[in-house]
Amino acid sequence: MHAVADGRITGEVWLVGAGPGDPGLLTVRGRELLATADVIVVDRLAAAVLLDVAPPGAEIIHVGKSPAARSWAQEEINAVLVDRARAGARVVRLKGGDPYLLGRGSEEAQACAEAGVTFAVVPGVTSALAVPALAGIPVTHRDLAQELAVVSGHLPPGHPDSTVDWAGLAASRATIVILMGVARLMDIADALLAGGRPEATPVAVIERGATPAQRVLRTTLDALAIDAIAAGVRSPAVIVVGEVAARNDAPAADAPPLAGVRILVARTRPRPGLLARRLRQLGADAVETVVARPAPLDDAGAKLLAALPAAAGLVLADPDEVAAVVALLRRAGTDVRALAGLILVAARPNVTDALDALGLAAITLDELAPEPGVLVVGAADLPAGGPWTPWRVPLLTDVTADPDPRVADELRHGDFDVAAFASSTAARSTAELYGPLPPDLLVAAMGRRSAQACEAAGMRVDIVPAEPGVRPLAAAVADFVAASRATAAF
Repeated sequence: MHAVADGRITGEVWLVGAGPGDPGLLTVRGRELLATADVIVVDRLAAAVLLDVAPPGAEIIHVGKSPAARSWAQEEINAVLVDRARAGARVVRLKGGDPYLLGRGSEEAQACAEAGVTFAVVPGVTSALAVPALAGIPVTHRDLAQELAVVSGHLPPGHPDSTVDWAGLAASRATIVILMGVARLMDIADALLAGGRPEATPVAVIERGATPAQRVLRTTLDALAIDAIAAGVRSPAVIVVGEVAARNDAPAADAPPLAGVRILVARTRPRPGLLARRLRQLGADAVETVVARPAPLDDAGAKLLAALPAAAGLVLADPDEVAAVVALLRRAGTDVRALAGLILVAARPNVTDALDALGLAAITLDELAPEPGVLVVGAADLPAGGPWTPWRVPLLTDVTADPDPRVADELRHGDFDVAAFASSTAARSTAELYGPLPPDLLVAAMGRRSAQACEAAGMRVDIVPAEPGVRPLAAAVADFVAASRATAAF
């Protein structure tokens, strides 16, 4: 709902906590708001898969918040929230964790209030509590720690702008949970040791918590900096200091084959794909990005209208072709009434749903009667052996999408282990959007044609399944990772 002020429509801003990384930990209210947003202003730490909930036409604005790359200044973020809301949009500011715990949500709320923009806060599950819990660490324990301090480590101890009393924390028995502290580990450890915390105090560093790529470094305060460097610890990570950090209450379980592996999955359709879903089932942190989108061919409308009078039916392969038919008919000055008298045939169940949404009934390929006639088809294949005469009219072409700033940033900084391509279009478009991939990034191609497209784009192909398909490709990646781990090469 949009408010009206001074005769003009105004929007609203929702400050939504995205949780610690697991998409399932987004609140129900947060998911509802994402599904109705006009504009989403998102941090790097919010799980990319959450954006699949957004409406197709929503504007997505990535503002960074990465320690290793350029992020928007807070003033720029405040301005875009206010500007979009004043233009009448429902704006969701999607922030990792909780908006008001070391998240600068209060500054964004204040900017909205000063600008007269309606806003509200939707709390999120904070990484300060959830990430240790998922690693088997209780931040409080009746016998070990009855108090908790959550602090920011983005400024070193002793910095004039820091409000953290490191000496006081060191002298206490409280569990200390440090966010944004990876770059300051040595300084923080030195300050706590100087303040009196024992050298043998347990410490846990949980990297990429609440994601399939989570890993936990357990050490002691005196060895923290050396062990973290040796393990190659990177942000984002939650640091727990105190006796509770030695506990491991997580249930014992066999790790899935792709646990800890981060995979970039290039998509050529805006809908979530089966490949990423299967990779997640195997434990991977699969990040989907759209590199190409289907668009109606310029001359397809005239060809379609010319073919319809002689056609007995129209076979549609997927919902994108349904949308293309509607768009092409409208472009030609008509609408779905031009399909009157045709048998509409859905090649897949989701096509039936798309046609039903338009009030159009369809049959399946199995129900297609073996009657002679001309059928106009897009990408679908007809059952073999029938008397029909197919006339294939291509409706769609692939258009390269806009680059995703988050993906570009993470490729640049080596945050992915594998890039997976299920089609030649995905491979070509990825190369066009992001240029040369990091040399140590493994490349997996679904089949011969996608592998050839990778090689033509200058990508070394490491993994190709014996037969094409989503499950064979996912299995081939898992087998490759298992073999690499066995030889300590991964």
